[in-house]
Amino acid sequence: MPMVRSSLLAATLAGPALAQQVQDCDEIPPVTSLVEPWEETSLSIGAGAIRLALLHGTQDEGVTLLVLTLPPPEPGGEDDGAAATSEGPPPPPPVPRCRLVTEGGLGFAGLDIGAIETDEDAEAATLTAAIPALGFIPESTQLEERTLTLTFGVTDDSLVADLD
Repeated sequence: MPMVRSSLLAATLAGPALAQQVQDCDEIPPVTSLVEPWEETSLSIGAGAIRLALLHGTQDEGVTLLVLTLPPPEPGGEDDGAAATSEGPPPPPPVPRCRLVTEGGLGFAGLDIGAIETDEDAEAATLTAAIPALGFIPESTQLEERTLTLTFGVTDDSLVADLD
């Protein structure tokens, strides 16, 4: 599958490289922000608990990664083996947490989520996803191949992003 690319203005490319950022969504972006075709630019990992999708940047931004995660089950909840009781209605389903991963607020030149590689570490309770990425080279119009690594904390709903 081809890597999704977006263009930036030359003035943006001339700026210094900024680190990737993970931030909570103020609100879930509208479906019109999703990069099409959706079947090639979105993916579920972690037995469906994590949904990744590419978003168009606004104005001169590149591609942004939308990350929706289901929070871990509450202690004593039905998901950890406790029996359901007839004393009341079942607990509501978990609400997905919405986060955006950007390259210094500028977005990525491209992300290939079709080539994602995942690794689960049961002992550390983490899921790691490595996504091939294209990054902007400061003061140049050239792009460089990089890897965006996302590490999800299974029990605490944490997310750490690192760009190699």
